Amino acid sequence: MKNYRLPRLQEELKKIFNITLSQKLNDPVLAWVTITEVVLSKDLRYAKLYFSHYNNPASHQEIRERLTITSGFFKKQIAGAHIMRTIPELSFFYDDTEDRAARVESLLSSVKDDYDDDDDYDPDIDIDDYLDDDDYYDFDDDDDEDYDDFDEDDEDDDE
Repeated sequence: MKNYRLPRLQEELKKIFNITLSQKLNDPVLAWVTITEVVLSKDLRYAKLYFSHYNNPASHQEIRERLTITSGFFKKQIAGAHIMRTIPELSFFYDDTEDRAARVESLLSSVKDDYDDDDDYDPDIDIDDYLDDDDYYDFDDDDDEDYDDFDEDDEDDDE
């Protein structure tokens, strides 16, 4: 049987952490920082929090240190929500998904520029010019007569 408690609990913790970051903390270093993923261990004792920051000049390391300092406040918010009996140990990691996506996007755009086929495309090309006459199978009306004969034979057998 599938356990639905752990994913639900991870989503609730993510909401609590993001609300805490955006509304309850007045730290300019943590401005525009969001928790992108929360991963709880099976025994609920440890939580990995993945963060990203947008338009924040602070380095990843500086933000991680500041989040580690405020982890006590995060634990207090979890305790106040009354959703867990034990409060997990929090560890913070930078989520580099956006950086990797930008890198892949730039690679794809450079490949697209190298292999731009728009110059070779001509919408007025007629496919018949490229196909041989042997590629077509022409249905004759005589073939239909064979099927009619077959149907007439079946009717005679039924009577």
